[in-house]
Amino acid sequence: MTVSLHDRFRGLMAGIAVGDAVGRPVEGSRAVSDWYVDDLFSQSARPLYSDDTVMSMALAESLLECDGFDGEDIATRFAEAWSDEPHRGYGRNVVKVFSAVKRGIDWKTAAERQFGGAGSYGNGGAMRVAPVALWAYPDFEEVKRLAGDTARVTHTHPVGVEGAVIQAVAAHRALRDHFDRDRLLADLDSLARTDEFRAKLEALARALERGDDEYARLHLGCWVAADKSVLTALYCFLLGSDFEDTIRRALFIGGDTDTIAAMAGALAGARWGIDSIPRTWVVEGFGKMVRLADRLFERTP
Repeated sequence: MTVSLHDRFRGLMAGIAVGDAVGRPVEGSRAVSDWYVDDLFSQSARPLYSDDTVMSMALAESLLECDGFDGEDIATRFAEAWSDEPHRGYGRNVVKVFSAVKRGIDWKTAAERQFGGAGSYGNGGAMRVAPVALWAYPDFEEVKRLAGDTARVTHTHPVGVEGAVIQAVAAHRALRDHFDRDRLLADLDSLARTDEFRAKLEALARALERGDDEYARLHLGCWVAADKSVLTALYCFLLGSDFEDTIRRALFIGGDTDTIAAMAGALAGARWGIDSIPRTWVVEGFGKMVRLADRLFERTP
């Protein structure tokens, strides 16, 4: 079945929210059972999203309202969103950045101060970056540049930045009519600059060959560091047969399930479109993410 580009845009944005909300209740768990998702959606209350979706929304809104990258605007939107709803599951270190921004400290200074000046190598830049692939579509070079810029608003360590670039490039490739796994992996081989991601790309190749989720958990990782989660999400997507299978695989691997499933969900939604998301999997924020996708699609050439 042919999937329109518009449906792919919608699938990417909705996929973030769905993966995030499904993964949030079992964050830190291991080997989540298959029955979990069915049980979750049998309840009356919609699953709630976390900071992954909040910041994806804020980033998309900033790109739209500012007609491109504006670091101060993005940082301000992040800080305001955290201040309004601090219960959304923000990491302790990024909260320090937002708190500093709220006190009037320049966002660059606030981000660079983390970890004694080394910057954060967490997956926060990657978990929210997928809207960049929509904003910059179909400009591959702009996707890479903008992904790095948006990551540095909070994550300045090379591993944190590279994780965001990898996720954005994967989303860009997933949006194409004829997804080419080999081309994507070649892209990532040429992009990788850090030793951490070079090593993980080798592990990814072995994991894909084995098709073993336990091996992926052990050798790719499933925690908050960018190099221990971004390629895990990519693994789930590349082996997933459809959107649902991708998400269930991410949950089975466990660990930082909300972020890994949000990143994998963005890629799966981009490839298979919004109609690939089971109709019963409606989560908090689903409609807003679709509306943001529509606005981003309106500006495509």
